[in-house]
Amino acid sequence: MMFDCNVDVPALPLIRSSAWLDGLSGEAFDSQWRQCSAIEKCSVTALDEYIRAHYLGKRPAIVMLALKMTVRKEPVGMVIYSMPPREADTRYGGKTWELARLYLLDEIPRNAETWLIGRSVRYIKQNHREVKYLLSYADPSAGHRGTIYQAANWKADGRTDDERKTPRCDYYDDRTGQKYGRRGNMPADAVIVRKPRVSKWRYVLAV
Repeated sequence: MMFDCNVDVPALPLIRSSAWLDGLSGEAFDSQWRQCSAIEKCSVTALDEYIRAHYLGKRPAIVMLALKMTVRKEPVGMVIYSMPPREADTRYGGKTWELARLYLLDEIPRNAETWLIGRSVRYIKQNHREVKYLLSYADPSAGHRGTIYQAANWKADGRTDDERKTPRCDYYDDRTGQKYGRRGNMPADAVIVRKPRVSKWRYVLAV
């Protein structure tokens, strides 16, 4: 099931009372944290504040599943699965979704990301049995190498441009800095600058 991105649902606020943190250690996402934490399905529009805070700053094109994480019923983060590149189903031999966005508030211990991924995988196994593989990417340009996927037992599957003879490129209008995935989408009077895309690490999990 895909979410209707046009439905007007209030976004979750990033700034809130910190009373929900009382008694919780910031050092590690331990058993006390886990007992207080949960995930639940929601509309992608309810996660817009977190999406804007994510380093990419925008929604995936086609959202398949949006989950928010709560601690003591307070929203603290999200994980979003989307439609993957069209060749993914063929590459892996079954229905594939992409883990496209993952975000937690700074107050949440870092190793909570692995917990959130694990819970989201469990949710998909229970509620979306047609999905056989999960795919995600780690972007070196953002300092990511896939540590959280390795910790969650996802398998490394090379890099995005490993099979290509020439690297893919993005196009920028030098006047504005605007990026375009295709040259044909640029204004006719654009000052074109061509930059190779960063090859991302690819990770996959059979579910």
